[in-house]
Amino acid sequence: MHDPDDDYGHEQLLLDLVTALLDGDALEQLCTDAGLPVLIERDGTPITLTAHTYRDAGVLTLDRGIYLELSDGSAFGLTLTVSRRPAIDVDLRH
Repeated sequence: MHDPDDDYGHEQLLLDLVTALLDGDALEQLCTDAGLPVLIERDGTPITLTAHTYRDAGVLTLDRGIYLELSDGSAFGLTLTVSRRPAIDVDLRH
C-alpha cells in the first residue's frame, strides 16, 4: 500500500492505482468500457486477470512494476520507470 514517507511516492501511488484497476475479474468490464474486444476462453467465459506488484509476485528485479497473469496462462510485466521527478513538493490528500 502507499507509504507517504516513501521516497518513491509517485511510483508507488501509480502502482497501487493500476493494481487496483486491473486486479480481479474486472478485465471484461474494462474492455467493454474502453470499447475493446473481450478476451474469451474456449468455453465462452471471459478471461480474468490477476495483478501483483513485482515484489508481491516474487519477480527478482529492482524495478517497480506490475505482473499481470491472465486465466489463459499468459503473463505480462509492466515496468514503471521514472523519466523526471517533480519540480515542486507535493502532498497527499485523503
